Amino acid sequence: ATGLGVYYGVREFLSFPEVQKKIGHHGKVEGSSVIIQGFGNVGYWAAKFFEANGARVIGIIEYDVAVHNPKGLNIEHLAQWRKEHGSFRGFPDAHILDDPMELLEAPCDVLIPAALERQIGLRNAHRIKAKLVGEAANGPVTPAADAILQKNNIVVVPDLLLNAGGVCVSYFEWAKNLSHLRFGRMNKRWDERSKEQLLNLVEGNAGRPLSEVERRQMIHGAEEHELVYSGLEDTMIVACNETRQTANEKNIDYRTAAMANSINKIAASLAGSGSIFTYV
Repeated sequence: ATGLGVYYGVREFLSFPEVQKKIGHHGKVEGSSVIIQGFGNVGYWAAKFFEANGARVIGIIEYDVAVHNPKGLNIEHLAQWRKEHGSFRGFPDAHILDDPMELLEAPCDVLIPAALERQIGLRNAHRIKAKLVGEAANGPVTPAADAILQKNNIVVVPDLLLNAGGVCVSYFEWAKNLSHLRFGRMNKRWDERSKEQLLNLVEGNAGRPLSEVERRQMIHGAEEHELVYSGLEDTMIVACNETRQTANEKNIDYRTAAMANSINKIAASLAGSGSIFTYV
């Protein structure tokens, strides 16, 4: 969920015209070069989603070694190699870097620090060549480094916003457990019957019946995991656009905008309910 949220967030920010103009980017994930630090639960899945949507994941950084291929890495092959050999070392069709941090400073469209905090600091911020940095880890960019990146016209999508996907889906799970009802139970069959009626009308006007496979694909109602994906995507889209709007209105950076939005939401909750926490 966190890795998917990272993909959705980066995709949204790349689509903003002001971001495209600032970093000189075409605005699409497809064809973009991506470097990811960390190949754990967040980094691996972020890499998978970027690769699946047409990006070139040109580098993966781990604690002991990094792999680089300007044409793009095969993420599943890389994961299988590390599983079998315990390291990226020896992986074919890629350049192996003994100094992993060297790849953090390589040119790319999108850099995703998805490992540890304080990976980009005063010692290396001026050497970062990525156009956009997406904080998939917690605090991977220090405050001083953040100022340098902004000065160098590098867009930073803050951790507070970008890596919230896991928390969002945990909330969905909590809401489901409270209701004791799986998502889709109440409307799945109704959706399928509605689609079937529409399909019958289309078939009548088209003058040809669809095959059984085509009908199943068209009528299929959303499964629970598909609804969760949809909910996560919508949540990230709304949050990214709220952050963008606040940043543009107040002429501030995205990190400050995300913090301002968060504080305002807490204030609104407090004003509306009279209290946020209940003490026993």
